[in-house]
Amino acid sequence: MLTTDQKPTAQDFPTATLVLAGPWRDGYQLDTRPAVVVGPFGGPEFAGRATMVVAWFFTLGAPEPGDSVQGMFPHELTPLDDSLTTMHQDVFRDIVCGLRKGRFAYDDGHAFRAAVRQAWRERTGLADADPAARHTLHRS
Repeated sequence: MLTTDQKPTAQDFPTATLVLAGPWRDGYQLDTRPAVVVGPFGGPEFAGRATMVVAWFFTLGAPEPGDSVQGMFPHELTPLDDSLTTMHQDVFRDIVCGLRKGRFAYDDGHAFRAAVRQAWRERTGLADADPAARHTLHRS
């Protein structure tokens, strides 16, 4: 958790974090809208040292680099108190459908796609929300 005097870092926004941010178009930052963090800028191998994250502005359509998928600095992001598992079902369905139609640059997005699949399993009751609980059930 950040205190008021700490500046956010890319590590404060892990994959699948829902945020509000303003995408950039033609050198201008647009009004804020919902987005989801796809991962650290540069790929998972940069997770510990990335200074930016890749965000997908899913309300702008399927993921396409430059239009709906952009690199964002942490100070441009406001985290939302929601998750892929708890968000409104219609919005989650839009994310799932959009994922099937679009692409991420450099084949990024593996961890994000895995997070969406896990959220789908949790939402449908095919998986426990807490991995520790799953292990507890199988020990007895």
